[in-house]
Amino acid sequence: MFFSGSNYLSGVTVPPDALAQFYSNRLAIYRFPDRVQVSYVRFDLTNFAAEASQELARMTNMDLQIEQLYQQGGTNFLREVKAQSLAEAKVKVRDNEHKRLEMQSARKKATEFATPLFDMDPMRAESLDKLAKEKVLTVRITEPFDRENGPKDLEVGPDFATKAFVRTPEDPFAGPILGMDGVYVIALNKKLPSEIPTLDRIRDRVVQDYKQNLALNLARQAGTVFYSTLTNGLAQGKSFASVCLSAQLKPVSVTPFSLSTRELPEVEEHLTINQFKQISFTTPLGKPSPFQPTADGGLVVYVKEKMPLDEAKMNTTMPAFANYVRQNRQSEAFNEWFRKEAEKGLRDTPIAKPPAPPEMTSAPKAKK
Repeated sequence: MFFSGSNYLSGVTVPPDALAQFYSNRLAIYRFPDRVQVSYVRFDLTNFAAEASQELARMTNMDLQIEQLYQQGGTNFLREVKAQSLAEAKVKVRDNEHKRLEMQSARKKATEFATPLFDMDPMRAESLDKLAKEKVLTVRITEPFDRENGPKDLEVGPDFATKAFVRTPEDPFAGPILGMDGVYVIALNKKLPSEIPTLDRIRDRVVQDYKQNLALNLARQAGTVFYSTLTNGLAQGKSFASVCLSAQLKPVSVTPFSLSTRELPEVEEHLTINQFKQISFTTPLGKPSPFQPTADGGLVVYVKEKMPLDEAKMNTTMPAFANYVRQNRQSEAFNEWFRKEAEKGLRDTPIAKPPAPPEMTSAPKAKK
């Protein structure tokens, strides 16, 4: 029986005094860290798609090279390119090469644009706008972002934020910076120090947090009350289903599972499958577990039945499992053999020999 906070949200009211107290108690959570804004020019990869396609068309032997790699690596090659077949591998390798060529061209254009900026003396951030206007390029400004999360409105990696945060008025430019959708040249716009925003400024966020927090507490209170009702009902000879029905609650019937089960869609939206298995397999047959709090709210597990081993299913899946174990053992054996051969081959080389201790030199004797 799951008790999810989301089911109690509609019953939560938000008194102004309670909201203000909730906000005051969590000022540290709502503090904005140091942030930065940058101006940027992006060289979109899509602008170089045609050029990349032409270059790719000239690579007439690519399919042959992929086939050779497949013959050499087999399933290992498919795993590396994340493909299920040779045909899919060819498509994925070509797509990756196409994107690489796009990135190469975009980076070249970004470098051509950035070079005059870095040659300016003195360097000023507003020069990015001036040069972009001359080149008929668009300059945009990011929303404020912190070092840890980076800009939410751009598809970039952590390198973008790292370079943005070390910019100064005397050293305002950085780039080319590679992103997922293009190559960026940036200039410092402004730095914003850490601050605690007013309640009015982040009211929507605080209201949402307040409602979720209260709904979670209501769900856990309901779960605790249900557990008490359930144990009393079971002691009186009632069934788990009848107790749920009397409480106007709808239990979830979970498909049979074992400790090796990897998926349980009925429970995974509420808690991890390993948490659920831990609770279930430590609860006696015909008994309920105590109410267990979770990030979602909580649950009570009732163990209805412990089923014997399905020998027919075991016999059906045994060959595949045996092959899986055999491959693992072969891999372990090969790795152990390779390790020993490597040690043997390196035994008499400088790599394997410990460094000689430094020679001790006697202190110079004082002259008399």
